[in-house]
Amino acid sequence: MENINEGVGADPEVQEVHGAAAGQAAAGGGRLTWTNVMSGFVLRRFCELVGQGVKTDKGFKEVHLNAVARDLKEFTGLEVTGTQVYNHLCKWRARWVKICRLKELSGSLWDEDNFMISLAPDHYNGHTKDHPKDAEFLNVPLINYTQMQTIFASGVATGRFAMGDNEPLGQPREEDTIDLEAEGFQGGAAAGTSAAANGGAGTSAATNGSAGTSEVKPKTDDEKEPKKRKLSCQDEHLMQGITSAIWGMAQAMIDAASTSAKAEAVPGLYPAVMSCPNFSREALMFALGHLMDNKSVALTFLEMNDADRDLWLRTHLSKHFY
Repeated sequence: MENINEGVGADPEVQEVHGAAAGQAAAGGGRLTWTNVMSGFVLRRFCELVGQGVKTDKGFKEVHLNAVARDLKEFTGLEVTGTQVYNHLCKWRARWVKICRLKELSGSLWDEDNFMISLAPDHYNGHTKDHPKDAEFLNVPLINYTQMQTIFASGVATGRFAMGDNEPLGQPREEDTIDLEAEGFQGGAAAGTSAAANGGAGTSAATNGSAGTSEVKPKTDDEKEPKKRKLSCQDEHLMQGITSAIWGMAQAMIDAASTSAKAEAVPGLYPAVMSCPNFSREALMFALGHLMDNKSVALTFLEMNDADRDLWLRTHLSKHFY
């Protein structure tokens, strides 16, 4: 890992982190308060893990969550557990899902240079009136957008579409991973690993929140709401690609039918054209090519008498300098 302590006195971000650490230590080390610098540090670490190819179809393994927690602890001087890093990553994933939904708003424009979802003033006022919480995502540059895109919307196949090159088809292997798409962290193995790595801090965090996490009471069966399945951003892009492919195939079939109709020969056209007197063979072949490309004109030509055919040929050939 890079030497993050080098040049502390000259880096304002590091000064901010150490100031926050001092403030939280003075307050007694209660609930962990995440700053923008801390969030950016964690997201950059996960981007590096994605670049190393260690992200699985569901997320990151516990060992990677704990490694990021140790890096953040070294960077800030605060006690941080893998559970807290996981919960914070889930919050950023929720922001990414919200951003993907807002990018699909009717009338919205995406500013690629500033990473901003733009709405017209009237549209913005009406939408934020009905959805006040969306105001922080609209008409403002989105913080850490590229990091979120790298972590949560990478171009490689994920979910049920991901298979390793050494895995038999139809038999996906089991991974000891943390599912970023889960509703909440249930403790389990991750809490145990955090406890082992941090001297029991993970267990205390999961039970009474003394390590910086608030206590979460499980809901009863009556309080639980039925889950509604929603398409992820990757599924939406996949559906759009399939729709475009279907429309492209339909247009190709229409074009092929049109070309086939043009290529169909008109019976009796060749002798009718080549038997016309007073024209050179080269001029008649030129006129024949035009009639073969325009079936309706060819059928009309066959209905003409000799004088009208002669007049049509002279008119057509004169337009093309014959």
